[in-house]
Amino acid sequence: MKEQQVRRPHVYELDPLRAITAFCVVAVHAVALTAFLNQTNAGKQIQYSLVVVLHYTREEFIFVTAFALIYVYYGKPFSVKQFWLKRSIGVLLPYCIWSALYVIYYHPGLPPLTFINTTLFDIVTGDASFQLYYILLTLQFYIIFPLFLLFIKRVAQHPWKVLTISFVLEVVVLYADYRWLQQGTLASSGFWKIFTKYQDRIILIYQFYFVLGAYIALYFQQVRAFLLRNGWLIACGFLATIAALWLHYVLQLQVYQQTIAYATSVLQPAMVFFGLAVILFSFWLAARWASHKKSGTHPWGYHIWQELADASFGIYLIHVFFLIAILKRVLPAMPAAWPIPVRVFLTWFMTVASATTVTIFLLHIPILSRLVGRAQPTAKKAVQPTRDERTGKRQQLAEMIPNARQALSGPLLSEKEPGR
Repeated sequence: MKEQQVRRPHVYELDPLRAITAFCVVAVHAVALTAFLNQTNAGKQIQYSLVVVLHYTREEFIFVTAFALIYVYYGKPFSVKQFWLKRSIGVLLPYCIWSALYVIYYHPGLPPLTFINTTLFDIVTGDASFQLYYILLTLQFYIIFPLFLLFIKRVAQHPWKVLTISFVLEVVVLYADYRWLQQGTLASSGFWKIFTKYQDRIILIYQFYFVLGAYIALYFQQVRAFLLRNGWLIACGFLATIAALWLHYVLQLQVYQQTIAYATSVLQPAMVFFGLAVILFSFWLAARWASHKKSGTHPWGYHIWQELADASFGIYLIHVFFLIAILKRVLPAMPAAWPIPVRVFLTWFMTVASATTVTIFLLHIPILSRLVGRAQPTAKKAVQPTRDERTGKRQQLAEMIPNARQALSGPLLSEKEPGR
């Protein structure tokens, strides 16, 4: 049997997910780094409650990364060499360049040998800047992706079983981590001390979100249809999860007398439930947007979202330069009479606007576009139409869309060509 070689339809839903998640990453950092504006402990606790709900971003990015790669490569000829070469140029190269620039920014005047040693160490550990740990996670996933792809092919027909095991394992691992590593004597020395310091950039800590992204890519049409049919249920579940998360946060601070740093930790079991709820809710919103289009056209505002999605990687890489500059020079100049929420919002907005503008500018310049993950300047893409946008005879549609039995029994992205 020949494997599918036809380019698959563009998944419109991923564009707003990428862009909004990048903006929320900036929001996490802006809200957390402006907490000092509050003079009361209660004010700080309220501001950090926003950090808690914005801490979904790494889970969402992991989900999107796994979804995109499985959607593109599952059931197609796969060259490990070409895959790693493409990712090395698109991700590793800009990661190394920006890591070096952050070392220069944070440690000006280092002797050449010290600069080289510091940069190499920071590239390996993701320590060049506090947001770069995620790029290290992405690179780890690229390294193991050939094996992950083989694993998904073996278990593609058992989504509920695999997802349940993965979810339970994620909760158990984070419970043990939260209970005994982040709080306790286990991490005070030896191996566990090093592990605790760098655990937020170890891929196995987030295994559930990679598996979730892979399965939703395989069963994309079924999942999308389910979300659109049950939007009210998804929305209510999302709101209930936020309420439960905030209640848990209040109990941690007021009843258990835990520190804000511990209560806002991303690596805690409550975040597994919240991360799943946010992913499903955001995917439902994106699916609603993508479904509101006429036959043969793109969704409203598609080209804007596409441009912002293309810029999301660059925004993630460079926004800290602008954020620190705004915190040092602009925020102190804001009138103290302005409400704290206004100053926090302006800090976020100016950071997002600056990082987005510079990234889009770089995206359209030869060579410099590599700094933000593009081998060549972006141009208007000829987006592959979705299945329901295709026109033609009934026979042509039948060749593109799996029948009802296939849709119920296996993934849409079958390794075999439809009808063979």
